[in-house]
Amino acid sequence: MTTTTSASHRLDVLSPLWAAATGAVIYGLAMTAGGVFDLNADADDAPATTAGEIALYVGIVVAAGVIAVWLGLWARAGSPGRLAGTALGLGISAAATYIVFWSGWPLVFGAVAIVLALEHRRRVGSFGAVTMTALVLGAIALVAAAITCVLG
Repeated sequence: MTTTTSASHRLDVLSPLWAAATGAVIYGLAMTAGGVFDLNADADDAPATTAGEIALYVGIVVAAGVIAVWLGLWARAGSPGRLAGTALGLGISAAATYIVFWSGWPLVFGAVAIVLALEHRRRVGSFGAVTMTALVLGAIALVAAAITCVLG
């Protein structure tokens, strides 16, 4: 009798990397939509966005992504308690950084907080108070920041 074992090559959609990338893409689309459709509250005589400003925005979002992915991977390698705590920390960070919505941090942190809360639910079987709080904070910060990026 022969037994063959193969590795699973499924795409892990609850990965912090995918979540951070999704948050960054939402940020880029929201900022672009606000400028293209002239929905931003910027003054009509505001100077056009330069390549240097765009590079600065990209750098700021990449920094948020690196931090969020590192924390997310660290949390996923640990216990469910660490996963829940990190999700809550990122959810609180997403809400706290809403004040600087233009940085993209609330979108990236919010997306990773949501994914970590969902990963905790997958592992444990239900949401706890901590993970539900992280999920709600992350979702509210992500949606609010995206809307503010379009209109703001």
